[in-house]
Amino acid sequence: MSTVRVADVALDPRSGGAEALYTYRAEGNLTPGDAVFVPLGTRSVLGFVTSVYDATEQDLGFPFASLKSILGEVEGLGLPAALIDLCRFVAEETLCSLPVALSSASPPGVRDRLVSVWAPVDSPTEHKLTPMQEEVLRVVQENDGLIEAKGKKLPAATIRALRLLRNKGLVRQVLRVEPYAERRAKVAMLRLTADSDRVDAFLKKEGRRRPAQALTLMRLQEAESAQLTSPELRALAGVTETTIKALLEAGMLEAVDEDSAGVVRPPIPNPAQQIAIDAVVEAVNAREPQAFLLYGVTGSGKTEVYLRAAAEALRQGRQVLFLVPEIALATQAIARLRERFGRGVAVLHSDLPPAERLKNWFRIRDGQASVVLGARSALFAPLSNLGLVVMDEEHEASYKQETSPRYHAKALARYLSQRHRCPVILGSATPSVETFFEADTSEQASTSTPHPSSLTLLSLPHRAASAQLPEVLIEDLTEGYRFGKPALLCDDLHQRIEQVLALGQQVILFLNRRAYAPFVICRDCGQRMECPNCAISLSYHRHDRKLRCHHCGYAATPPDTCPKCSGLRLAPFGVGTEKVEEAVAALFPTAKVARLDRDIARRKGALEETLASFRSGEIGILVGTQMVAKGLDFPNVTLVGAIAADVSLNIPDFRSSERTFQLLSQVAGRAGRGKAHGQVVIQTFNPEHPAVRTAQAHDFLAFYEALLVERREAGYPPFRRLVNVTISGEARSTVFTVAEEVRRRLQDVTLELLGPADCAVERLQNRWRRHILLKLPPNASVAPVGEALLGYTPKGVQIVVDVDPYNLM
Repeated sequence: MSTVRVADVALDPRSGGAEALYTYRAEGNLTPGDAVFVPLGTRSVLGFVTSVYDATEQDLGFPFASLKSILGEVEGLGLPAALIDLCRFVAEETLCSLPVALSSASPPGVRDRLVSVWAPVDSPTEHKLTPMQEEVLRVVQENDGLIEAKGKKLPAATIRALRLLRNKGLVRQVLRVEPYAERRAKVAMLRLTADSDRVDAFLKKEGRRRPAQALTLMRLQEAESAQLTSPELRALAGVTETTIKALLEAGMLEAVDEDSAGVVRPPIPNPAQQIAIDAVVEAVNAREPQAFLLYGVTGSGKTEVYLRAAAEALRQGRQVLFLVPEIALATQAIARLRERFGRGVAVLHSDLPPAERLKNWFRIRDGQASVVLGARSALFAPLSNLGLVVMDEEHEASYKQETSPRYHAKALARYLSQRHRCPVILGSATPSVETFFEADTSEQASTSTPHPSSLTLLSLPHRAASAQLPEVLIEDLTEGYRFGKPALLCDDLHQRIEQVLALGQQVILFLNRRAYAPFVICRDCGQRMECPNCAISLSYHRHDRKLRCHHCGYAATPPDTCPKCSGLRLAPFGVGTEKVEEAVAALFPTAKVARLDRDIARRKGALEETLASFRSGEIGILVGTQMVAKGLDFPNVTLVGAIAADVSLNIPDFRSSERTFQLLSQVAGRAGRGKAHGQVVIQTFNPEHPAVRTAQAHDFLAFYEALLVERREAGYPPFRRLVNVTISGEARSTVFTVAEEVRRRLQDVTLELLGPADCAVERLQNRWRRHILLKLPPNASVAPVGEALLGYTPKGVQIVVDVDPYNLM
């Protein structure tokens, strides 16, 4: 039976659909990972070869005559084999198609940089040519090729002649990536001026009038020695080139030539750090795919362990991947890496200019960048000789991708460790329960888990510096209600705010709920004002007198009468940041109060202006959501108040306690970051809740032990592996019908299957939503779930499978 050489080519899902894996006739020496141009209908599109093999017509399911040929290979754009393997792993683990997984690995912005090159053939055969063909061939040979690009179109007659010459084997057509023109041979690095007093004076005086410049300086103050290119600095601070030039002219920034950007000598590690360093370095030298959990309190020196291990991997000529939860908060990490390893550090960031992103991609692919720093998408960097993977703050929810492919960075980091035979370090002061459980070998041994722990626990129990953790106090909000005196601020927090303001210090008040009030209700009939598109209450925004849906963006003016009973007693209930801002301003009339939440941040320049004014000391009290719990340091903040810790505790999700503990730990870390000692007041209706009590004591281990009991009894991770299947559509009856069919198909996959049930928000953006939750053994494969649903695509209904979900809402 005759065969033909074929290649499976994955196309961008936006061009060919989610299942865009097509077979073409292969010519030449194609290998998996090669970039090619292929015909798709009337278009020609870019794709990547996933496999090359010999096939019969029976294998293909159609005659050879129907096979289309690959138009040409794109020179120098291939993906490493390890990256193709990673994408296969993602497709298998998240139950998405291979083209969807590969879309995360495609070079950024390359499609618009491709040019067609008509090059002479080394040993042409003799052919009779027309005068036009002879002339075109002569030009090609004398110029060593002709380039056809968007801005350099060749005449139609020349193109026709070139194609005829190609058919006769006299010229060949190849595609290449047109390089960006280098403006200068050497790239200047920028850093903050060493005159800290001058910077502080600028922030206090000029910062209020120039908020974008102030925010840039505050980002750099997190790590004064940070050396960044102008595009990197613009991306990290979210500012323009004009802002950077103004700071250079003002002397706040100074240029450092890349040749003179020296590296610093590392500090001497303490005994606990040295034990951790030795363990990881041993794995680096042995090329063992060992996974480590580096558990250490804030300020215990985890970064130094990362850097020492990275130095050993680099000494062996291998590359290092350094993951951070959010690139905008990575200034300090970039600074430490560049201090230690110089210009061999490449930053992958979606906000970098296209030229910078593509240049970094090629630097990584070609091995010129030895260290790659980025958020979760950096896992798809074209690395081929990886010697160490670092995942800092491994507990952060941002490591989970919430759109397809729905991967978790931790799973991919550990796969890369196995694929490249190198260690991976997961670091955190508040590790996820699943990660710490795996590292807790005694707990593992007491369960029926078939495999021993593959995660080694390394502990850093003490702070490397002399800084102390803030004092944390808990205030019971039920006391005020019990005595008929409910208040937004308890007496103790009120007094502490007065004392702090009197000392010229600053306060942050945290509430993870924006708007003035979370809902508006009719006091006569109890009717709530709800979104017409979503099964959720409309939040009241007093600033612009609007009812808004925080899910779909619907907005309306509040009615004067109840739409159900025509009653006049419509009133907002509950507390949001806007109400806190208003109340606090009334309680402390001599202090300037400001608010920072998503509503403020979406106004152009408002984020920078608010942060600059707070840093300068003009604002005494800053009210905000989770936005104030991360990022910039404010050395004059000595008091943090959590207005209502119960907001996140009451979310109907099994991770709510864990998120609350981590969030309170982050909020507490905002106080006392300067010379003065910090204090934190947590207001709550549940003062005895483990998440609250253990956050007060900065005691992760006690929280972990308490939560582990709950998880075991309820059958949640780490004792089960979850798969959440969400069914959504515009017709409620159809969604119910499809959900029952999905359940029928899945019922043989596991004995523990919950649902179908309405999602916590049963209607979202005019789509009804139901979900089915599967509980599998901890190490179970998810392949049977995909097989059960294979080929089932009901019309008008979307089925989303989320493996190891982080959000069940």
